[in-house]
Amino acid sequence: MSLIKEEKRTLLQFLLLYLSSSFILFAIIAYLFYENEYRFFYDNTRTQMQMDASRLSSKIIHAHMSGSKFSLDWVVNNFTDRIGFYDAQNQPIISNIKEKIDFSKQLYQEGNKMILVDKSTFGHLGVASIVIEKNGVATFVKNLQHQILLFLLFIYCILAIVGYFLAKLFIKPIQMKRIQLDNFIKDSTHELNTPVTALMLSVNAPHLERPKNIERIKLSATRISDIHKDLTYLMLDSESTKPKELNELFLNDVIKEELSYLSLLAEKKKIQLTVHYEDEIHFKIDKESFVRLIHNLISNAIKYNTVGGAIDVVIKENTITIKDTGVGIPKEHQSEIYERFYRATHQVGGFGLGLNIVYKVCKAYSIGIDFESKVGEGTIFTLTF
Repeated sequence: MSLIKEEKRTLLQFLLLYLSSSFILFAIIAYLFYENEYRFFYDNTRTQMQMDASRLSSKIIHAHMSGSKFSLDWVVNNFTDRIGFYDAQNQPIISNIKEKIDFSKQLYQEGNKMILVDKSTFGHLGVASIVIEKNGVATFVKNLQHQILLFLLFIYCILAIVGYFLAKLFIKPIQMKRIQLDNFIKDSTHELNTPVTALMLSVNAPHLERPKNIERIKLSATRISDIHKDLTYLMLDSESTKPKELNELFLNDVIKEELSYLSLLAEKKKIQLTVHYEDEIHFKIDKESFVRLIHNLISNAIKYNTVGGAIDVVIKENTITIKDTGVGIPKEHQSEIYERFYRATHQVGGFGLGLNIVYKVCKAYSIGIDFESKVGEGTIFTLTF
């Protein structure tokens, strides 16, 4: 339960980190975009107003100097925005602007309006100032802010959804490891329970010295020893899988020694275990490492075999082939069989450590390993030395 809570806490922390960093990033982008758009609108509006004022100023000067007629009333009535013409005392000659004008400023904003004061007429036709009032400035800014906020909210919602699925994807390997660890604890309890129970029953039996009872004790003790060796080899002695200065090992003899125990396991399941020593193999490897390697492959062939099945071990031309008639490995699981704690089926006992040990030993000593497997037909492992 605590592991599940830890997973949820990790998921929440990842999501919060992702969303907060994304929010800061997009907030900065939104602010820069807003500043850019506002500046563009402000400069564009000012330029347009200045061009209108300059055009009118040139027409007023030309009309005054040429003596031609120029109607200020017509301009005021037909101008797109509000406009006013003022004399040297800042009094309106004609204007449709209602607000009081600050003639000390050339361009300023007041509420929703932008006001331009142009004095380039120099008093021609009595006009000392042209004032243009542009409406809707604050409205544009407010709409721009709303659009950016809505867009930011929309993007953030998408990011939140994507972030949630990314967080789930991020936490999935941790969940799988937690499930595998839970299964390992359950399986180890179950796996140890069988030999320990058999050992206790045999020790407390009324006729301890009977051969069948002694054999049961040996098998149980050996099974416990194998479990201990696997756990120690893989988890406590990480240096043991590293190559050392070694002498050549005669692998045929080691296989014969190991089969003295494994053949008993095969007999209990009525499995025919056949070994063909066609060639001799000498290889530089730590004996315990090779024992773990060959033991796990053959014991797996026994464990996942059918009752009355067969196992063929062939030693030929620097290769060891282990072929069984077992349940086989589904194709979709074949890429994962060397992972620690991984088990393709829970129908039989085991920890999911055996093939992980096999892979580590092969990698440490540069031993080639290949396999073929079909569901319902069996599996063939080939070791190349």
